[in-house]
Amino acid sequence: MNKGFLILILVFVAIIGYAQNTLKVSIKDATTKEALIGASVVVKNTTIGNVADASGIAELKNVPNGSQTLVFSYVGYENMEKTIIFPTTSNELIEILLSHSEGEIEELIIEGTRSNRSIENIPTRVEALTEEIDEASSMDPSKIAHLITHSTGIQVQQTSATSNTANVRIQGLDGRYTQILKDGFPIYGGFSGSLSIMQIPPLDLRQVEYIKGGASTLYGGGAIAGLINLISKEPNKEETLIHFNASQVGATDINTYISRKFDKAGITLLAQRNTHLAFDADKDGFTDLPQLTKYNFNPRLFYQFNEKTKGYIGGTFTNEVRNGGDLKILDGELPTVSNFYSERNDINRSTTQVKLEYKLSDNQRIEIRNSFNFFSRELTVTPSFATGRHRFAGNQVSSFSELAYSHRKEKNVFIAGLNFYGDDFKERSLQGATPRTENYKTLGAFANYVFDIGKKVSIESGLRSDYVFDEKIYVLPRVSALFKWTEKMTTRIGGGMGYRNASMFNQEGEILAYQNVLSINRTTTKGEQSFGGNVDFGYKTPLGDHFFLIFNQMFFYSKIDKPLILNKIGNNYEFGNANGYTASRGAETFFKLGFYDFVWFVGYTFTDANNHFGNQESVMTLTPRHSIKGDILYALPGKWRIGFDYEYKSPQTLSNGSVTRGYWTSGGLVEYTHKSMTIYANTENFGNVRQTNFENLKSQPYNTPQFTEVWAPLDGFVFNAGIKIRLSEK
Repeated sequence: MNKGFLILILVFVAIIGYAQNTLKVSIKDATTKEALIGASVVVKNTTIGNVADASGIAELKNVPNGSQTLVFSYVGYENMEKTIIFPTTSNELIEILLSHSEGEIEELIIEGTRSNRSIENIPTRVEALTEEIDEASSMDPSKIAHLITHSTGIQVQQTSATSNTANVRIQGLDGRYTQILKDGFPIYGGFSGSLSIMQIPPLDLRQVEYIKGGASTLYGGGAIAGLINLISKEPNKEETLIHFNASQVGATDINTYISRKFDKAGITLLAQRNTHLAFDADKDGFTDLPQLTKYNFNPRLFYQFNEKTKGYIGGTFTNEVRNGGDLKILDGELPTVSNFYSERNDINRSTTQVKLEYKLSDNQRIEIRNSFNFFSRELTVTPSFATGRHRFAGNQVSSFSELAYSHRKEKNVFIAGLNFYGDDFKERSLQGATPRTENYKTLGAFANYVFDIGKKVSIESGLRSDYVFDEKIYVLPRVSALFKWTEKMTTRIGGGMGYRNASMFNQEGEILAYQNVLSINRTTTKGEQSFGGNVDFGYKTPLGDHFFLIFNQMFFYSKIDKPLILNKIGNNYEFGNANGYTASRGAETFFKLGFYDFVWFVGYTFTDANNHFGNQESVMTLTPRHSIKGDILYALPGKWRIGFDYEYKSPQTLSNGSVTRGYWTSGGLVEYTHKSMTIYANTENFGNVRQTNFENLKSQPYNTPQFTEVWAPLDGFVFNAGIKIRLSEK
């Protein structure tokens, strides 16, 4: 009896073992047929599953006999179910093709280069941020300054010690060489340059793209160091977000974002009110963060006229008052010999954007776009008690129009077009004074062609010719190449030429509040021209079922011929071309490791930037030779987000030749989501590192902070907390 029972058990176990099956599947992109590394497959209603390896192949083991439903998924793609009867009649590899999901495809496509390829297949080196936008909005919902610093090689440089204005420096080059776009429209710059990133909110953005190095071929002058393209959300889903934020340094933010999708139409709307009390971290009597009141209103209307025609119209309306300086003056006291310094900005910005797209055929289309930008600013400074108040005010009106044709055949994309850019600034001078003006009109023609050579090589070539009225014609070639050595390893190499129109709106003039700064003499002062290039090596691979590794090494070089420098002529200042050039070279190293729900990122940048004027060589000021950025993030989707970030900047050289000390900063974020509500707490600068810990901010000639160069944080430790409420999301 016992022997028979044992035999029965062995037979049963053998049958069970025989009923377990093994299956291999190859998971690919339905359009490009590229392997989807890390795509997952599970047997429905079981715990049996696996992820695709570096070849896009996933193996399932111990699949029971019978009809089984397999579920395939990948971020940005539609889930797919396939029913297979086991045991199968064939041992051949099964190919699974996943299609992009409608709601996610836009996050995977690069728009800044116009070719609209995925980031993996674009020859031009582009970095894109998507998930980081929501995290940055928790850190500071009023501006994108914190969001921009997520990339290596990029530095947000504060330009005023009391008003907290700032610009963006890429790869060691001055902020005037970075072009900022909103949905492909160049609407930021000129008189608004030091305020742009302080006024743009992140809450209605879905993607941020960085193109480092000369990129003037794409959108015209200004992108000598690179460009940043801010891409707004579209009404692909119904969403209502209410966001409250407050900090211990006096900030209060109330934000609302709405997205609605109708039959043929859709709308998005961002409305904001940001306020800030004057904050003096070091108790020296001057603001380290200014008194601020700002309103933002960004509506957009989308409409699908028919199967061939669609478009949108949008606007940005900003009003801001930024008031810094001596706290006693801000409290309403009259100026005295001891207390007089103040710096006030009154700002209004109104922009419109219109885009119309018409499909000539399945692979041909025409795009028409136009933007109009009105910027008004009044800058009032009291540099000394004796000289009294100085005022510089003006209106900047700019417009951008473009007609573009694109033709796509398989993976090849040809784009050509014409555009016109006009920029007109006129000073609102006091009675009897001659107003300063600055006016540029540019007509441009461009062509861009992206094509593949087999499966391993892609080329992107471009040529632009810009005619700056009454000045000259700039011819700007650009070429990039992508080499896919394996599924894991790639190389990109590219370079091009760039230019920037000569302008008095530079950081040196901003520090002077444009007092006695003359308009550009276009007879003797010419635009700045450049060339540069970069090469990078990328590697990415999964390390088992729950690990992945991404590594990138880039080398860069940029040279600007005869850059503008500020010269003193008697009691006046005037920008002129230097006798020489500025060169920046270096390397960026990027490392990202994922393990289960954790991601660790670290980036290192080496920058060697120097001026070569005449027979003298000097180091670029406010440029760390070594910098490190990194963070560790734990994310459990729909539940927890816990992050810790850190940054190191090596010593920097100042204008007077002195060298600062290096320093570390760090911060942390905790975010918890329950149903439609998210609460968070964020800290910046744990160690309370401040420039005033090392030196007094007062400087000559007036013993005020006006001319002090900012090389370290001024606000010290910051704590903020808030709540996000999503009322609807479909």
